[in-house]
Amino acid sequence: MELKPIGIIHTPYKTAGDAPFQGRSSSETCEIEIFEEYEAGLKDVDRCTHLILLYWLDRAGDCVLQTHTPYDTDIHGVFATRSPARPNPIGFHVTELIGRNGNVLKVRGIDAFDGTPLIDIKPYSSGIDAVVDASIGWFPNETRTKGYRDEIEGLIEKGDLRGLLEKTGELHGHFCSHSALGVKAAYLAMREFGVVNTGMEEVVAIVETNNCFSDGIQMVTGCSFGNNSLIYKDYGKTAVTVAKRDGAAIRIALNPAFEDSRAERYPEANALFEKLVVRREEPTPEESARLMQLSEEIAVELLGADDSELFIIERKTVTLPNYAPIFASVRCSRCGENVMETRARVVDGMPVCIPCSGDEHYAMKGDGIYIER
Repeated sequence: MELKPIGIIHTPYKTAGDAPFQGRSSSETCEIEIFEEYEAGLKDVDRCTHLILLYWLDRAGDCVLQTHTPYDTDIHGVFATRSPARPNPIGFHVTELIGRNGNVLKVRGIDAFDGTPLIDIKPYSSGIDAVVDASIGWFPNETRTKGYRDEIEGLIEKGDLRGLLEKTGELHGHFCSHSALGVKAAYLAMREFGVVNTGMEEVVAIVETNNCFSDGIQMVTGCSFGNNSLIYKDYGKTAVTVAKRDGAAIRIALNPAFEDSRAERYPEANALFEKLVVRREEPTPEESARLMQLSEEIAVELLGADDSELFIIERKTVTLPNYAPIFASVRCSRCGENVMETRARVVDGMPVCIPCSGDEHYAMKGDGIYIER
């Protein structure tokens, strides 16, 4: 049996660290180059919305017939998984066709390495290929029919800023001006990009502050430390850059003219904030209730304010770090707890965690990042 490649897949992914965990979650635009002798076979392909790509995983590891997956701790046969380390390393992917230019197809949502040989193309049909009640069986949460962020994505689509503020309140604990500003900034970015965040690093938020603004950013964008799509730069600026994997980005910073006018615009709220939050003076129950009331009123008011009054907005291109690697753990020789290998210290030839070693390390608290020992 002989396989002949019909083309080459061109992507920005050179290594496993570059490639998305699942191509379907990627917003990158990639190219499929069809060899000249097969170009006639592309007739009418541009009338398709989605294509099935079959390709040769030429950089896959040695075949392993039983393997672990990232989804659980059990061992499964390779034919019950999507592992690339197979007897015949054939990749299968459904991708969105954006357009055709001669022998080149532009597609979105693929995770193949750059230079991967293409074996075949077939049209994808939701009527023929989609099996609604199909099941892998062992795959966790596969019966879930709704996305985890459907409610928030729906609020973004409807432009329901009040609803997004309500969701942020669940995380932040109350309404305030800066959480509302974070909501509005994140909404502007997500609306402009039109991308759905599945928590697989297809969208990255770079925040420049750890104040209330950041909670609005996290809730609306879905970017967090836990899903490796929130980057914190300790600049002390109320600003965020939201970026897609292709480098397209928008930086939204609080307009200093607006910031300077807040005390004059909201004198009662400002006076209470200075007393109860800045100076931490003991409040009366009435003062606490009044500050919460005013904070909510101001937060809702800011949602309707003009974007240019609140923010300085800059569209730019950035270079994002690679997808977050998965590090092995080692056992601390003193306390017996597991620790990420890259954070372990070596003492007398044995791995030791940072607390047991007494070594200095970075920590973050209310006034930013500092070195702690």
